[in-house]
Amino acid sequence: MARQGGKAAAGRAAHPAALSVLSVLALLSLWEWAAGGGWVREAFFPRPSSVVAQFVVLVRDGTLASHLSATLTRVAWAFLVAALPGVAVGLTMGVWRGAREALDPLFAFVYPIPSVLFLPLAAFVLGRGEPARVLTSAVTSFFLVAANTLTGVRQLDRGVLEAAVHYGATGHRLFFKVLLPGSLPWIFTGLRLGLGFALIVVVAVEMVGAEQGLGSLLWLSWQTLKVRDMYVTLLVIGFLGLGATYGLERVRERLLPWQPRVEVRR
Repeated sequence: MARQGGKAAAGRAAHPAALSVLSVLALLSLWEWAAGGGWVREAFFPRPSSVVAQFVVLVRDGTLASHLSATLTRVAWAFLVAALPGVAVGLTMGVWRGAREALDPLFAFVYPIPSVLFLPLAAFVLGRGEPARVLTSAVTSFFLVAANTLTGVRQLDRGVLEAAVHYGATGHRLFFKVLLPGSLPWIFTGLRLGLGFALIVVVAVEMVGAEQGLGSLLWLSWQTLKVRDMYVTLLVIGFLGLGATYGLERVRERLLPWQPRVEVRR
C-alpha cells in the first residue's frame, strides 16, 4: 500500500512537470513554424533551431564562457555581500526594538530606489571597478534578506519564546536554539528572492558599466544587431534564474524537511 501511495504521489508530481514541458515545446514549435513560414520577421524573431545553433557557436569559440564566468562571479559576490549582513541585520532588528525603530525609516527610504541607480555613487566612492558593481548589485538583495529575516523573527510564537526562557534558554542559547531555527523558513525565502534580484541587477549593471558579462554581451548584441546572440544571452540568463531559484529551494527542502513546500504563483 505504501509503495502504491508513493507511486501515485510521484505520478501526480510528474503530471504538472510533463504539462509544463509540453507547453514549452508547443510554443517553440509554433515559433519555429511561424518564423519558417514568414509569419513573423526572422530578422527579429529567429527560429529557435537557429538560436540553438548559434548557442553552439558561442560555446565553441569561448565567447559565452568568458561572459558567463564574469556574471557568475559578480552574482556570487553580490549575493554573499547581501546575504550575510542581511541575515545579521534582520535578526538584530527582530530581537532589538531600538534597532528596528532606527532602521525602519532607512529601509522605507532606500528600498524603493532601483539598485542600478546607486552605481554612480558607488563608483564615486569605490572607483569604476568590480567593488562598485558588486556593491550596487547587492543593495536590493540585502533589503530583501533583512526584511524577510525580520519577519521570520517577529512571527515566532511568543509562548514558545517564553517557554524557552523559562527552561533556561537565554543569550546565545536562545538565539541559536530558538530564534535562528524558527526564522530559517523566512530566511530562505529572503535568500531565494535575494539571489534572483542579485542576478537581475548584475545583468543591468553590466549593460551600463562593464565590458564583460552577460549583460554586456546582451547590450553589444543589440547595438550590432546580432539578434541570435541576443536570444542566446536571454536564454542563458533565464536558465541561470531558473537554476538559482530551484537550487535554493532544494537546499531548503534538505535543511528544513519538516517545512511544507510552498508553490510560488506568478
